[in-house]
Amino acid sequence: MAVDLSLLHSGTPADQLAALRTLKHDIIGHINKKQQWIQSGILPPLVRLVRQSPPAQELNGNDTQQHAEGARLNDVESVQLYALQLLASFANAGYQFLSPLCASGAIEAVLARSCLRSPRSQIVLTSLRILRAVTEAAAFAPIPPTDQASRHSQLSPDTVILANIILANDHLESFASILRNDVSAQVSAVARLILSLCREERHQFALVNCGVLDALATRLAGFAVAEGQVIPRADEISQSNGLSNCFPTPARPGVELSDILGSIAAIITDSPYRTCRLLYSPSILAVFPNTDSDWDTYWKIHAGSPDKLAGMRPTKHKDYEPMDLLLPYTPIQLRGLSSHAPSFPLLSSRPGTDSPPWTIAEASRGTDDSENPESPLVPWLIGLARSCHGLDALAAAAVLASLFKCGFTYRPRETTLGLSVVPKLLQILDVADRSANDTDMSPLDSRTQATWAVIERVPEILTHLVTDSDSLQKAAFDSGAVKLICKLLKSTYDAEPPSIQNELWSPNANPEPVQMSDDDPTCQLGQLGQHPLLVHRIRLRESALKALGALGASREEYRKAIVDQDLIPYIKESLYRFPVRPRQSKEQPNNDGTGRGQDDRARSELGENPTSVIVAASYTTRMLARSVSILRTSLMDNAVEKTIERLLEHHELEVQVAATAVVCNMVTDFSPMKESFILAGRVKTLCKHAKSQNAALRLNAIWALNHLVHASSIELKKTCLEELQPGWLIQLICDDMEDAALSSTRAKGDDCNSDEEDDMDIDDQNRESSYKPLEDQVSLDNHIIRLADARLHALREMELNPVRKARQDDLEVQEKGLGFIRNLIGEPHLNGADSANDTTEMIDHLFNTLGQDRFFEILASKLKTKTLNPFGRRGATGSEARVLYPQAKIIEAVVYILVHLAASIPRHRQLVISQKELLKLLAGLTSSQEREVRVALCHLINNLTWRDDDSDAPACSQRAFELKKLGFLNKLESLGQNDEELDVRERAKTAVWQMKHPQ
Repeated sequence: MAVDLSLLHSGTPADQLAALRTLKHDIIGHINKKQQWIQSGILPPLVRLVRQSPPAQELNGNDTQQHAEGARLNDVESVQLYALQLLASFANAGYQFLSPLCASGAIEAVLARSCLRSPRSQIVLTSLRILRAVTEAAAFAPIPPTDQASRHSQLSPDTVILANIILANDHLESFASILRNDVSAQVSAVARLILSLCREERHQFALVNCGVLDALATRLAGFAVAEGQVIPRADEISQSNGLSNCFPTPARPGVELSDILGSIAAIITDSPYRTCRLLYSPSILAVFPNTDSDWDTYWKIHAGSPDKLAGMRPTKHKDYEPMDLLLPYTPIQLRGLSSHAPSFPLLSSRPGTDSPPWTIAEASRGTDDSENPESPLVPWLIGLARSCHGLDALAAAAVLASLFKCGFTYRPRETTLGLSVVPKLLQILDVADRSANDTDMSPLDSRTQATWAVIERVPEILTHLVTDSDSLQKAAFDSGAVKLICKLLKSTYDAEPPSIQNELWSPNANPEPVQMSDDDPTCQLGQLGQHPLLVHRIRLRESALKALGALGASREEYRKAIVDQDLIPYIKESLYRFPVRPRQSKEQPNNDGTGRGQDDRARSELGENPTSVIVAASYTTRMLARSVSILRTSLMDNAVEKTIERLLEHHELEVQVAATAVVCNMVTDFSPMKESFILAGRVKTLCKHAKSQNAALRLNAIWALNHLVHASSIELKKTCLEELQPGWLIQLICDDMEDAALSSTRAKGDDCNSDEEDDMDIDDQNRESSYKPLEDQVSLDNHIIRLADARLHALREMELNPVRKARQDDLEVQEKGLGFIRNLIGEPHLNGADSANDTTEMIDHLFNTLGQDRFFEILASKLKTKTLNPFGRRGATGSEARVLYPQAKIIEAVVYILVHLAASIPRHRQLVISQKELLKLLAGLTSSQEREVRVALCHLINNLTWRDDDSDAPACSQRAFELKKLGFLNKLESLGQNDEELDVRERAKTAVWQMKHPQ
């Protein structure tokens, strides 16, 4: 170490530059030298040199940087560049150098405007490379003992921390500026940062709000222009629509398509608003216009012809779809095979997600067309996914998956995806797997990293595509997805990878590095990171588990194929933090899994499963538990229920939610595991979770209790009701919680959220436009921009409004709470002489516990329309009250409670018939559009007009008379003759006959 550190503190720029050059030559390629220099305190002086450089002129476009390119760097700029290059060298040295770099403030210094907004491209690019290097190093961070920060899928705790620093609002403007310039290396670096770090919703919305998504969309449109794959006469159409300034230049060489598409996919995933924001980006509207023209009139477009915006659930097919010419012809016979229309909600079986609090009817507000066309971007992306290879095809499929799942594609596109995209994804995965098996994984090079990235991402994209789509699940199954992904999951439990050397080699027997201070964190190396192969296996384990769960969600055939691959032991080990070598059930010495905990950290040969892997394994288990056969055989033989019981008390809330969802399928009346859960005392645990403040855990717990009490003994039903507490059950099914959420939000003064009915008129000037960051490129008064802005505002309101989300959560819990009551008084434990007595006893116990009058008042309240207080809104008057109508699922649950009451003894039927207000509300629901509601009402009338014996004849006649007075007879006669559903017609006819012949 011949460099004098004092020169870095007090020397002239020329002396500092000479010292930095010597230092650079000393450490490049020498890991030991880097370690010694860190311990000697080199980082603080380097960071100071980066910080002390005078603020550079801001980069307001391309001119400043292009002008600076031709000038030679002065000494001050050269010092800054060399200091950054040295920091980059340390950042590339591995995870153990990340700790001193963060402690010295190097990350914050690199993110400063003097670096990212410098007119010198070398300085900007080196700064971005440092950020990229520390992001890559953070991926190998060891999992902390409590796994507190690792709740984000496939992100290490250190990566989450870095994402919060790098993607802070203060730095996003710099990233947007870089994406708009013409330096390809800088654009690629920023895009890869976003792809690696963007997982949190707040970061995704921030990237949209600051214009990063629009800049990426412009880059994407530039690829279409470069390939000549542009809508014919798009330049003329964009000019007539006032978007000529937004028409991009052709993409330059050096920027990878996969980087741009991958970063876009990371931003828009699972968000209708952000996905729509991509479609409505001015550059996308310019290159992919959607004109209301057919083949005969397309070439006669005149200036000023209106552009049509793509919409949700597009149905407006046209004779002339130019982009479809890029795709192979789909026979007309196949176009109608789609079994799934992308709509909201779409997340019923997706792991760790809840249904969004809106409907298609709500989402269409603010539009001016009864039918919406599809954006030409969709077929263009399908063409990319078919024709490209490797990461390019995967990135195109990832963006396509978001467009499909959020409902922005034609319904027949599902068939196209199943025929073209899904097989291509699995082909890419198979090729990458073969390449990985034939490649020496040591040393780790860029080719191996790219191969691993493909293997990790294909199951993730496949999961996104096939969830809730029967036809795409079939396409994946027919393409061999189950066998291939099962093989990949098993490979993650292969032999332990070689360990990283704890000590670096040195030519000296006992090197004694100079240290400035034992307590100075900038001079202390961190702990060694995880082995790259182990990190890859953990990532692959998670994505493979999710893919298998999505594939096995619907059909027994697919679930059986998964089990036939002998995969249950591997799934079970994935439920443990510290897995061991998977063994089949006959080889397992202790199936209950007791004694597996933190002490296994040292013994684990296969790494540590973070929370995300445990949640993914729980999801797969839940899907497999839908099969009665698998539940009674494979899962039971491997004692999976014991592991799930343990996870109910896991310290991570996310794991508790996932485990409770599994229990829903394990405590059904036909499950042999039900008794095990009861004997283990898990009823108290489920009741405790049902009182949680977390909406997802509360919902899953009451759902599990719903299944648990079905066809159970009266003792268990009373125990569950007592443990849950009657007062809390009433609170679950009443409106109190959603009213509290509404009041709480308004009490915080959040005018934006409490104002649920903002004017959707496109001339509304009281809110900031979504296109505000682009006002220098496009006029905000443009008709197309104003129309797009109105639609985006409606979507944003529905997606971000916490009041809507809270109300939706409460409605779901209320539905399950009412179902819990239905099962309490429903099917008895055993069919026999005592079954009727048990049902009668349980009904009376419920009345005594909850209060008979209060019980019927609650049921009636669920059937009434609700008027929200309008005076909490800006400028509201008494005539602007918003009416909420009862939800079909809630109505159905209420009616079936009454069905069970009416199926009991005559005394209970008389009690139901005496509830005049309740019956009047039900009479108005016979014309409901929901088939299930009409069927339930027919069941109720059948039970109310049933006669047990001759002694019940007078009461039966009186009940029929009361129902006729309420108008049920005429309504049921109409249903029996005119209803489109056979089931409704036949049950209505039975009810009419019983009402006319009560004796």
